[in-house]
Amino acid sequence: MANKVDESISAQAGSTSLSEVPKRMMEAWKSNSADAFAALFTEDATMVLPGMEFRSSKNEIHAFMEAQYAGPLKGTKVMGTPLSVRVLDGDNAVLITRGGVISPGEDGVAPEREIQATWVLRREGKIWLISAYHNSPVQAP
Repeated sequence: MANKVDESISAQAGSTSLSEVPKRMMEAWKSNSADAFAALFTEDATMVLPGMEFRSSKNEIHAFMEAQYAGPLKGTKVMGTPLSVRVLDGDNAVLITRGGVISPGEDGVAPEREIQATWVLRREGKIWLISAYHNSPVQAP
């Protein structure tokens, strides 16, 4: 699949790049910090994950990730590569990525944990934040 990320739209009027959002998430995840992770989201953000997981605010996302980093996701990393960016208007965009969670001791995402994700981004001031996030496994169960 061709990479459809157009870096010419990445920085307008001093704004952070759309493609920087996944990098910011990877850094937040690397520290296993629910504070840093939740800071990537708007106050009214939603997050939908496999297993009937639905969170409907920045506070709920924070609480969920705090529990995950203390439990099953402790010591993990995440990676995500932008596949497509579509700017809807000057302050809203849709980003599609492919990646997943990397367990301690692994060098990359195991095929059974590979996901594709849809990110709805909204620019607030000069920074792009996640307004809605959803991911699903690449491999069917």
